[in-house]
Amino acid sequence: MSCVIGTVFKNFAIISGDTRLSKDSGETISDTFSKVFKKNQNVLVGFTGSGNAVDVLNKKGIFDKDDCPSAEDYLEFLWLLLGNRVVNEPNHCIILVLGKSKTNYGFGGNFRTSDENIQNQLYLKDHRNVWNPILTPPNADYEYYQEILISKVQFVIAEQIISPVFSRGIAIKKIKEIHREIILEISKIDESVNSNVEQHVIKW
Repeated sequence: MSCVIGTVFKNFAIISGDTRLSKDSGETISDTFSKVFKKNQNVLVGFTGSGNAVDVLNKKGIFDKDDCPSAEDYLEFLWLLLGNRVVNEPNHCIILVLGKSKTNYGFGGNFRTSDENIQNQLYLKDHRNVWNPILTPPNADYEYYQEILISKVQFVIAEQIISPVFSRGIAIKKIKEIHREIILEISKIDESVNSNVEQHVIKW
């Protein structure tokens, strides 16, 4: 499993993830495996679960394509792609897409792929307010870390909003550090997560 965290606001998005790839047995295959990607200036994407889907999509150049102008377009593209079984191996994973919406607000969505459930579970939302999804491994208390993430990020956003000069740069810097701290904490309780944190940011 993995740990991937996102934050999307009306004019920026951040995605963070660890870089450990493990077999189902728990054996580590790689400690430098990317799970989060900056597709272009409008789209960030992250995966947890099976590394097969990420590997196949990466080799097919899916993360290098620049023909999806918004995060909605890219989420729909990936959903249709995986639903049509472009990835034939067992591909149990959760895919998170964040970025700029068609209406220039923040957009976030995720879906879960499953071989048992051909109809993927899809969640979409246009985010004018802050949204903080977190995908955690089984050994981590999801609700606990979700609450910590939400409260800390909302504090940063509120702090900036009441400031005489809203600083997007300061907000991004502080939120990136919140993501990093949570991933480092989870890496101490779950061996499928390491302390190498990869992060990407987009602003508009």
